[in-house]
Amino acid sequence: MKTSLKARKILFSLAVTAGLAVIISSCKKDNASTTENTTVTEADAAELTTNAIVPSSGGFAVQVNSSVTVYKTVKLSCGIAKDSSITKSSATGVSPSYNYTLSWNYLLNCSGVVPNDLTFNFTGSSKYDGPRMSSEDSCSGGFVLTGLAPTAPAYVLNTTYTRDGSQVSKIGRNYSFSSKLIIKSSDITVDKTSLKILSGTATVTISGASSSGKSFNFNGTITFNGNNKATLLLNSGASYNIQW
Repeated sequence: MKTSLKARKILFSLAVTAGLAVIISSCKKDNASTTENTTVTEADAAELTTNAIVPSSGGFAVQVNSSVTVYKTVKLSCGIAKDSSITKSSATGVSPSYNYTLSWNYLLNCSGVVPNDLTFNFTGSSKYDGPRMSSEDSCSGGFVLTGLAPTAPAYVLNTTYTRDGSQVSKIGRNYSFSSKLIIKSSDITVDKTSLKILSGTATVTISGASSSGKSFNFNGTITFNGNNKATLLLNSGASYNIQW
């Protein structure tokens, strides 16, 4: 009787051990499968685009404001190139947080002594950390500012803005990916007093690869609606509101 009871205990112990081994093995396979199948979603692309636009991440809206501020505050002479460095960061302890350092060069082009346009080029690096995504990028851009005549109702910007770097998504799963984002526009209008974007459209292309090696490519259009608002429409038909 004692021998039979002891045997049952041993069999039960072996069964429990085997069960645990199966569960652990299954978990490992599930985790491996998740890593292997990681891919960047439309939601990630929309979040990446939003962070490339909003001031709280040091995005496109800030660079538009900076370029117009240069024209209004820096003493410029026709045909003479100038350069400067701009370093900015968010206040300590805020979220999202950002910092960036850019090297700018700009040139005022004139007809005689009458300004026609102001061209900008910049390169540098930027970082941001938000509740849904963090990123570390190299960035570059080329802006052409027109509408300089006092009678022109608004400034107009022709822009190319690029961010190239690595990100960690915090949407659902924490996973990393690399990306290149390009925003191009030819009709961004800016208020001459508030220096805020009034209207305009831009194309956006986003490409890269997830940490599992899966490539991705998204395209869309950004419509600036004024009042610190924009709409991102991806080619799939999905629409996202951007506000800052």
